Amino acid sequence: MRSQPNLHSLKYGTTTINYQLMYKERDTLAIHVNPDTQVMVEAPLDSDFSLIENKIRKRSAWIIKQQKNFQRYSFELPPRQYVSGESHRYLGRQYQLKVILNEDRKDIVKLDRGRIMIHTCDTKDREKVKKLLDGWYREHARRVYAEQVSIWYPRFERYGIEQPKVVVRKMKSRWGSCTGDGKITLNLKLIQVPKQYIDYVIVHELSHLVEHNHGTAFYSLMNRIMPDWEEHREKLNTFEF
Repeated sequence: MRSQPNLHSLKYGTTTINYQLMYKERDTLAIHVNPDTQVMVEAPLDSDFSLIENKIRKRSAWIIKQQKNFQRYSFELPPRQYVSGESHRYLGRQYQLKVILNEDRKDIVKLDRGRIMIHTCDTKDREKVKKLLDGWYREHARRVYAEQVSIWYPRFERYGIEQPKVVVRKMKSRWGSCTGDGKITLNLKLIQVPKQYIDYVIVHELSHLVEHNHGTAFYSLMNRIMPDWEEHREKLNTFEF
């Protein structure tokens, strides 16, 4: 049983922290700051509200720091123009975009000597360049995510779960999700970060196929499979795209 999220707020100095509180069947309180700066709090069903607020207040400095990091990245990065010379990430590395006229009308995207090369018949059609780059990201995401799931799945096989189907999707505020029928959905944007951060999200979702709630058993499983998962989560959530 779980409740619908309720909106609350508390003051920390001159800052007001708004957060969504949801009571769940879990053993510990969890605080998440999403990339859109929204604060989500998950609390055990029998939690006293004053104790919840006290714990949030103790983490207020961390919450504000995370929100500022996300806000800084979103405001500092200019809108993508999808023209030659722009920098785009792939698996954590920066690559320069090079858009090249291809008169035989074949659209080709490939990596070459530290650059993402896009050959197209209309170099001024930025929407088409964006579509080609997104398609290239999606193609590589499907391959990389499936490969990494295959690497990590054997460590979970003993818990009686089947190797999940992997779906790639653009997601606004989550890195991944899973369903009860054993399907894992991973954010397309993850293809831009280093593999160890992709692995963290994969391990997180595989752990959820075993332990559905964020309880003690879930975190114990995470710690057994990936002892440094908290470090990866912190770096992923502050990664500069």
